[in-house]
Amino acid sequence: MNIDSFEGLLIAAALQEEPQQVLLAFAVAEAEPGPVRAAARQTLVPVMCVAKQVGELDTFANLKEEAARMGAHWDMVLVSTLGGSAGQLPASARVDAALQQMIGLIQAGDMDRFVAFDRSGDMLRHA
Repeated sequence: MNIDSFEGLLIAAALQEEPQQVLLAFAVAEAEPGPVRAAARQTLVPVMCVAKQVGELDTFANLKEEAARMGAHWDMVLVSTLGGSAGQLPASARVDAALQQMIGLIQAGDMDRFVAFDRSGDMLRHA
């Protein structure tokens, strides 16, 4: 399935054989430390993360509204999924470990496994 939107990602997750947790990491783009350059490079810094069941999410607009209530500024959201087994969602310890791994990968600049969306819901990159 070709994912071309946040809603498309949710549909793809819902169609999986095993139930999925959607992992979301909200990040800000900050200038990399060092001398100021004309084309300064930026790095992503995670500011909050959450795991949601597929059924708890419906549109990007609603996700953005919920994130606004949390109060943290963000520039993009990086998304992944984590599948359960035997018809059950992944255990909370497994979800927490996956979120921590996700944060570590973002901090290391390794975002190949994530789909990214800007604040408007436009896809910036896909896995």
